[in-house]
Formats: sequence, C-alpha cells, structure tokens
Amino acid sequence: MTIALIYPPTCDPTAPYLSIPTLAAWLRAHGITVLPVDANVEAYDRLLQGKVMEETAKKILAALKRLDKKPSLDHKDQLHLSRLWEASKDISWVPGDMDDAVAVLRDRTGKRFFNSPEYEAAVQTIHAGLNMTGAAYHPLSLDFTAYRTPFSLLTPEQIRADAAPEKNPFHSSFQAIGDRLAMENPMLIGISMAFPGQVQPGFSLAYLLKARIPGIHITVGGPAITQILVRQTPENRIRILGPFDSAVLYEGEEALLELVDTLSSGEMREKIITGKTDTRLDRLPAPDFEGLPLHLYFSPEPVLPYDPSRGCYWGKCAFCHYGLCREGTARYRERKIPDMTAHLKDMASRYQCRNFYFSQDAFLPATARKLSLALKEENLKIHWSSDMRPEKELTKDGCRDLKEGGALSIALGIESASPRVLKLIHKGITVDTQRAAVKNLAGQGIAVEAMCFNAFPTETPAEAKTTLRFIRDLKKDIALFICGRFGLWHGSHVALHPEQYQIEKIWQLEGDELGTALFYETSGSPRSPEDQDWIDDAIDALSEQWWLHDYPWAGSLSTAHTLLWYARGGRDIFKRRAGIQRRLTLPKQKSDIKSRYDMKKIMQQAGADEAGIWNRLVHGQKSVSRKQYETLAENLPHAYPKKKPAASFI
Repeated sequence: MTIALIYPPTCDPTAPYLSIPTLAAWLRAHGITVLPVDANVEAYDRLLQGKVMEETAKKILAALKRLDKKPSLDHKDQLHLSRLWEASKDISWVPGDMDDAVAVLRDRTGKRFFNSPEYEAAVQTIHAGLNMTGAAYHPLSLDFTAYRTPFSLLTPEQIRADAAPEKNPFHSSFQAIGDRLAMENPMLIGISMAFPGQVQPGFSLAYLLKARIPGIHITVGGPAITQILVRQTPENRIRILGPFDSAVLYEGEEALLELVDTLSSGEMREKIITGKTDTRLDRLPAPDFEGLPLHLYFSPEPVLPYDPSRGCYWGKCAFCHYGLCREGTARYRERKIPDMTAHLKDMASRYQCRNFYFSQDAFLPATARKLSLALKEENLKIHWSSDMRPEKELTKDGCRDLKEGGALSIALGIESASPRVLKLIHKGITVDTQRAAVKNLAGQGIAVEAMCFNAFPTETPAEAKTTLRFIRDLKKDIALFICGRFGLWHGSHVALHPEQYQIEKIWQLEGDELGTALFYETSGSPRSPEDQDWIDDAIDALSEQWWLHDYPWAGSLSTAHTLLWYARGGRDIFKRRAGIQRRLTLPKQKSDIKSRYDMKKIMQQAGADEAGIWNRLVHGQKSVSRKQYETLAENLPHAYPKKKPAASFI
C-alpha cells in the first residue's frame, strides 16, 4: 500500500515545509508506505535553469515582436506589452547568470553563499528570472508567495482554464511527476495546500495527474484549501473540488488514516472529511523527511522545521485568523519536553542538521525555557528559532537559558507601539513589556525580529509613527523588522464583530465564488492617502538601515537563509550589511530592443487605467467577472505608434 504526498508550488524553495514530513511520519508509523514529493522545489529546480531562461527569453521576444507590429493596441495589449518590455531589459543577462545564481545559493562550502555581493546578485538574478517567467505567461504574476492572474480562483471554471499547459510555467515539471507516480502506482495521492499561492498550481497538478493516472483517488488538504471550503455550502464544496475526489479539512493525521482505511475497504461515501482541530501532539512521531530531495533545496545546508506545539495559547488577538480552524486560532497543544528533545537529537543526527525552525503559531516562553534547559543538559549543539509573544516571562535569566539552549532568533509579535491600538486588538501586553522582551533577548545575543503592522481600523497617523519610533529607538536591539499593512481575514474578531472597530461595511466581490478576498469600509478614515504615503515612505527610509529582502531570502523574517546568516555572522549581520543593494551593479547590458510605440507613456497609462478598472469593480460595482472587466477595458482608448517609429523592432 503506497500513498503519494505532494507539496505543490508556489512556496519557499530553500527548505522543506512541515506538512508532508508530519503526515508521512504518522502514516509510516501505521505501516503505510509513503512516497513524499516536494513538487515545489522540483518545479523551481527545473524552472530556474539557464537553458529554460533562454527559451523564456525567446518567448518574450516573439510576443514583443507580435504586439509591436499591431497598428494599435487596446488596453489588454498595452498591459501585455508593458510586462514584456519591463522583462526585456533582463533577457540579455539572466539566462547566462541563472545557473551560477542557483550555485551560489547551494554552495556547500558557504564561501559564496555568505559573500554579501554574490548572495545579493544571486537573489536579484532569480527575481529577474521570475519576472521574465511571469511576463512570458502573461497575465501571470509569480513569486515565492503568490501565483496570481487577474481572475485567479474566482470560479472553478477559471481554475480549470488557468490549469491549461500553455498557462502553466510548471507544466513540464508536473509531467515528470505524473510519469514517476504512474510507475509507482499509488492507491492514493494527497496534495497539501498550506498557503494561498499553492491553490492554483495544486489544482493544475491534480488535473494533470487525473489525466495521467486514470482511476487514481486524489485528495486535498491543508490550511489554504480548508479556509476556502469551510465557508462554502455542501453543494459548492463539491463543485469547487474539481479534479479532487475528496478533501480533508483541518488537521490531517487521523482523517487521512481514516481515508486510507475507507479506500481499502471500498466503502467511500463522503467527499468532505472533517479532521480534528485538537490532535494530541504527544501521540505524534517526529517529522520524517526520508525520501524528500534534501539536496535540491536552495540552501548550503539543511534547515529543518519542527513543531513543538500547535495553536496559540493566547488566542485573543482581534486581527488574527489563519490555519486549521474556523475562527480565531487553533487551541494550544504541546509535545512533551522529553519527546521534543529526543526528536531534535534524532533529526540532527539523521539529517546532519544544525539549524531548526520551530514552526508554530506562538511558542510559550516557559516551555521554550524548559526545552532549552533540556537541550543544554543533553549537550545537543543545535540552533533553533521560533515565534513568540513579547511576554513578561522573557526575563534576563529566562533569555540566558534560551540562549544557552540554542536559541538563535525569536520573532516577536509586537504589532504596534500605541497603547490604544494594543488594547483595541486585545494584545494583552504593554509597550513597556514589549520593550523589555526585546532588550532582554538581544542582551543575551539572540536575534530579535519585530513583527508590526499599520493601518488597523481607527489607527491614526500619529499612532503609526509611534510604532516606527519604537523600532528606530530600539535599532541596536532589533535584528530585523517588518511593518506591513493590516488586511482583513475571514474568521478574525474584526471580521466577526466589525462594529467594534468602526467598520460600516464588509463585502466579498460578487463573482468571487471561492471567497478568497474581503473588503471593508470604515465610518471615517483617520488618515488620508497622503498620510499613508508618508507612513510608507517612512518605513522605506527606516528599512535602509538594514539589509532586507523579500521572503524567503536572508533579511526576511524567520527564513532558512536568515537563520543561516545569523548563525554565521551574529545577530547584527543585517545591520552591518545595510546598503548592499545600492552598492551592487549587476552585469546588465544595454538593450538593442526598440519599439514603434512610446513605451514610457504606454506603461504609465496602462498602469493607471488598470488600477482604475479594479477600483471601479471592487469599490464601485463590488462585483467582478471577466466580462465586466473586458467591458471596461474595451472602452479605454487605443494606443498608436509614434509618428516617427523606429526603423525596426530589433
């Protein structure tokens, strides 16, 4: 009996995620053979190659030539040409540099990986390659957190349309996986969707596997698909499933084992299987990474995830909702300290791993301290990092124990430095307590990452500035920070009780059948667009004092690369490397590409027109469909070639 478990793109390719190893360990403990497939890292291993980038460049040039020859361009053509033109500046150098960029990230010696200019060049090369890929598959936007088209995930029909091979840059990788699984002949394939960016690629892979392996039962689970399905009627759930024969909601261990037993007995009745939200962690084995291609991850050495706990012990923050529960956060549960210690010791030896990320909602400081003391007692020389609330329990003595037990970095949920906002979001912590936690951790040499946001309903510009001042004043103690913008999520206290936050209206767009986005209006904004621009500029200015990157690179919070850089360079490494981006000049060549159109004008106008269309759909009509979009787009003026066009395109 063999079960294939698949983790689809698009996500972090620098380290394995926890879902497949956790499920694999549980099933193997019950005598089931598991074939784990990290389709995400396999897809990027295939996509981010020089020879693939060469074909992508040819595709971009062919599309550029075709559009440039047209006597006029409608709005959609202008958008398409703008994407291609923006990507065309990189086609002369990215294909030649891509293989070396990947080699830098996988450099087992660490000499090139920890060389700041080489690392920066590698990251910028890969970003440029992804931008080229998105342009070649326009209107796709692709990165390691998102996989978007203008009508992504609106309807099951759109999902199927976006799964077409010509729209899917991962198609060749999916074909190879399909061929491999056809030879293995599993009785069941499970696809785990942890993040929203995996939903469309996961469906695309399922459609391919259904065609490649007739009769195979494919199930889907994970936080991303759970959050979509729990809000649907029973009829809509079945319709949304599309290529999937079943779905597992919430936590998957026991539900997946139940599905195996049901399929073995031939008595499959329900397509929606409801798992637990309170699985006992003391019954679970350690995650099992056996069979995953650890050599393929884009890192010089493994950084493995581990789950000492699940859920949030506080569970009251008004903005918070994610994961495997219907509202708020899941109930907090822990493994036993001796089990944690034994698991980490075994994983460190088995996979030659020195760095672990404790993947959980929030690690209870008292438990973290107990684990640290146990690891110290075992003389286990590993580093670990995790997320915590900035609790008063993070005393000087407690932080010393964490450090001596291997704590490398802690990401603290600061959220805001405004006392009123902290009270409004039910944080349960004062600014003084937050400040003390930051200083006590940093004082012991632990890298402190501050997680903040602005634009919470009723937050004033002055309160947002207070948070930025908090970060600036504690710069000596803060290793990294993020200050994002508030977003409204289904199941959060804000969404469930909007009247408590001066929110007058919440809506989903008509036509968004999967309900993936929420919009809202307040009874009076405390800030103007100009205020928000000032805040965003202030965040950018503050960011220049660190060497920051987008996820999942070094300089973004709680990533494998960031942990490795801390381990090598210390907690202040990203302040000491500030300005690397500005000092680096990539080997870009002057483009010989010319256009008959005024590209600067077209890019500005097309961007403004596109924003206008979506503003009207979202805030005016509160409805979206391809037909509505195209009606608005068709009414926009065409663009025409310059009076004195270039003699030739290239």
